[in-house]
Amino acid sequence: MEIQIQSVKQLGSVSKLIRKSQGFDQATLGAFSSNGINFVSQFENGKTTVEIGRVLEVLDTLGIKLSIDIPIPHDNNLKRRLYKSLHDAGVNVEKATSKDGKNTFVMRAFQ
Repeated sequence: MEIQIQSVKQLGSVSKLIRKSQGFDQATLGAFSSNGINFVSQFENGKTTVEIGRVLEVLDTLGIKLSIDIPIPHDNNLKRRLYKSLHDAGVNVEKATSKDGKNTFVMRAFQ
């Protein structure tokens, strides 16, 4: 299921719902994600200064995948430069051709 997130509060709320649906309490999730109960509570309650790396650990522990939708330039030269820059940054960018014959890019980050 894909959900559009607009705030830390929304992301924390989704995380909390998934945590509960999996039968975890905050302490267990904190331990499994190498965080503490205080961090999990702050994140779930929408604290805007939570550390992104720690949030990613929580999401990964819950099986939540995070993605971003970035704008692709219409200009082919700018599109190629963006593609190269993303590739150089370690983002696996796959080029595909749509039904109308235009090139589209599918981006997946791998570590």
